[in-house]
Amino acid sequence: MTPPTPVDVITTMRRRRMHREFEDRPVPREVLNVMAWGAVRAQQARPGVRHVVVVDDPAKMRAARQVLPGFINNAPAMIALCTDVDRALEALGPRGVEHVSRLDAGAAAAYLALIGQTVGIGVCTVTSWADGIAAELLGLPDHIRPDVTVAVGFVPPRTPAAVKSLKYSVWSNEFGTPMEVTRP
Repeated sequence: MTPPTPVDVITTMRRRRMHREFEDRPVPREVLNVMAWGAVRAQQARPGVRHVVVVDDPAKMRAARQVLPGFINNAPAMIALCTDVDRALEALGPRGVEHVSRLDAGAAAAYLALIGQTVGIGVCTVTSWADGIAAELLGLPDHIRPDVTVAVGFVPPRTPAAVKSLKYSVWSNEFGTPMEVTRP
């Protein structure tokens, strides 16, 4: 694999989208390795709390589409971001299990979306499932909780669509006092 092309963060953020349609070709393991690296580089309150499961087995991907209700795409691979709840409880307490580790998983999903841009990969985050079913699919032990799955694949070429105007809810100093958002 050739090294990723450097891209400035603002450009990457502008180009980032959630994709539900992917090309029918596998993602090379080298690319999945770079994606996993991106996930582990995201913030993490304590080492050993986050676990990353990379899935590219076609049979397991078919099963994912059958048992994970939110996984409505044809992605050839997925990356699951999981939390060791025992380690989180030990290191961070109950708040760490229920809040901090979930924020950290969200940050890892955002890193995946950004690094996907540098390696030519589209992503879609998915959180709709029953924990037990997702854990069984991924072969997770009882103390590892699935937090986010990210569909990963090559995106088919498209005609550029008009960029939708985003509606922001940004407040200054207190809720209800609007603040102007400036696009860089």
